[in-house]
Amino acid sequence: MLSRCVQGEGIKEVLFKKEDKSIKKLYAILYKALEDLDVLNRIYNIYLLKICKNKFLGIILLSVLVQRNQIDGGGKLRREIMKKEKAILQIYHHLKGLVSSISGSGSNVLKETKELTKYFVIYNDSKKSAEELKKWLVIEEDEDVKGLYKIRNDKVKSLIASRIYMKNKIRIIDKTSCLVVQAGNIKRGMVIVDICSSPGSKAICSLISLKKKGFLICIEKNKKRCYTLLVEILKNDDYIGPYTDEHFGEDTKFHLNQKNFFINFKDIYIYYIKHKNNELIIKIFNCNFLDLSYHHFEEFGQIDVVFVDPSCSSSGMPDFAYKENMRRVFPCARGEEKYRGGESCNDSCSDSCSDSRNDSRSDSRNDSRNDDDVGTRGPVEAEVSGALIKPNSNDAAEWSNVSNKKGTCKREIIDYNIYDDVSKGQIPRVPLTFVDKVKKLCEFQKNILNHALVNLKTAKTFIYSTCSFFEEENEQVIQNALRSNTNFSLEKAGTDKFLFNNGQYEFSNKCVRTFPGRDSCRGIFIAKICRTG
Repeated sequence: MLSRCVQGEGIKEVLFKKEDKSIKKLYAILYKALEDLDVLNRIYNIYLLKICKNKFLGIILLSVLVQRNQIDGGGKLRREIMKKEKAILQIYHHLKGLVSSISGSGSNVLKETKELTKYFVIYNDSKKSAEELKKWLVIEEDEDVKGLYKIRNDKVKSLIASRIYMKNKIRIIDKTSCLVVQAGNIKRGMVIVDICSSPGSKAICSLISLKKKGFLICIEKNKKRCYTLLVEILKNDDYIGPYTDEHFGEDTKFHLNQKNFFINFKDIYIYYIKHKNNELIIKIFNCNFLDLSYHHFEEFGQIDVVFVDPSCSSSGMPDFAYKENMRRVFPCARGEEKYRGGESCNDSCSDSCSDSRNDSRSDSRNDSRNDDDVGTRGPVEAEVSGALIKPNSNDAAEWSNVSNKKGTCKREIIDYNIYDDVSKGQIPRVPLTFVDKVKKLCEFQKNILNHALVNLKTAKTFIYSTCSFFEEENEQVIQNALRSNTNFSLEKAGTDKFLFNNGQYEFSNKCVRTFPGRDSCRGIFIAKICRTG
């Protein structure tokens, strides 16, 4: 399961693929392993590197040991680990304490990110359903988004167990998706395009705003994600479909299940759904948006709002810290070259992410750091250079051998904690382990946005958004789009409460940025691009 997470599968997706009655125990073990990955990796290098070639197995066994002070079962590997149980636990608790003391505010904001307020919308008779929920749950309407309700994270299970939820009348959604749709100022009867649409949060918010009349065109390239999108829309029984034809003949309608979608109708790439009153139509393209041109949208005439929400690093999401740790500890498992230290962000990113700013802040954010300055290094790495608890002379010697190996990277554990900047409401720099990924993503994002601006010729407003903190995926993409398309300008993407006033671009104060600790939601970037001629 850990291996599949490292390969890029979602943590919850991996967990629920495993049909096991002990899912809660597996959940706890996996999450604890990911949470402690830096520390467990260091302990693995000391004690298990020579005797356990399967690093995934070694990390999981260590995670079980530090959680339960024992490992069930038998075998040589277990016996070898248990021989050093005392030393392993002593080093684990010492390094965990060190991480907590050094991480500071960044650690606190990471905790806040994991414990965010949960939000949901109620379909149809929302006021009546909300009053029913209030009889036994503490919920309240959000102060910024009409029709959005919030609930404490520890009460979500009770919400899911409610009769209203079981009837598919509730959609749990993050506030940031609502802020994106709010930026479009959607009115009844409009024509909306939602690019990179799955899993459907923006689409569902758009449908609510259209008030049972209008057109929604969704584009989703991935087949599995397109299936998820259709499932989520059709959970609301006001919608009928899917159909394979725009005339909605009964002979073109099929029951949505995996067999039909992935086998019987596998060659279909356009699907239709309609509201039961026949005045709201949804058209879903299961294809690459870059393969679509102006002609695919001619039938809709004037397009009012286009949402462009391309794939991103997801650095604003709660599980990004886990992803960053996995990339650092298992670089080769994803087919990526292991970072060997010494290369600055500036060296590896400035040429490819070409719209970097020509100001002093750019230099200070991307400069190489002095490896001898312990204060700039991660807590576990710094401890290697200092006084580490050494349970006995053999362990001390083994630690010394591992930490000084030629193949061990000085920055292997933690080089930079983005949450230190996020906690201050500042834009973090890209961690070294993500530089190459972000470099590729920002080029893709520029292509998607420019393709939309050029080909959707009748569209008035474009809302660009990502759940990323990094400016390479946000301001630099917007700057590139404005330079390439001179007949567009930016307007305010939200209320003053969410506009970012600490940016280094002339348009920064027109863009929305949210921060978990301040706004009780995920990190989001939103820009509103409007056609001027």
